[in-house]
Amino acid sequence: MKRRGMIMVMVDAPDDPAFVEWLHGPHMEEVKATPGITRITRYEVVDGPPDRRRYVGILESDDIDATVAWRNSPEGRRSQEEANRRGIRNRYGLVCRTLYSSVAGEAPQQS
Repeated sequence: MKRRGMIMVMVDAPDDPAFVEWLHGPHMEEVKATPGITRITRYEVVDGPPDRRRYVGILESDDIDATVAWRNSPEGRRSQEEANRRGIRNRYGLVCRTLYSSVAGEAPQQS
């Protein structure tokens, strides 16, 4: 049975145009092709502790197990290492499964 979930990734990243073009272009296309991924949203932290990460990415998945398996595969690790080489730092990620949703038609999942 497929389980919905999400990966929340908090990072610091450069804001130079070349990095942003790569991040929102080729890298985003690669992440969108990850098994299970249904939606990707990137946020900038505008109010929070000054010593914390500046960006938050939410990767929603309709098959969190498949998403995590790809993320932990050699190709997934290569993708994360490339992001690090391009300037991502201070990465912190959390893999979460859905327990409740207020979206109509999305019933709570059983453990």
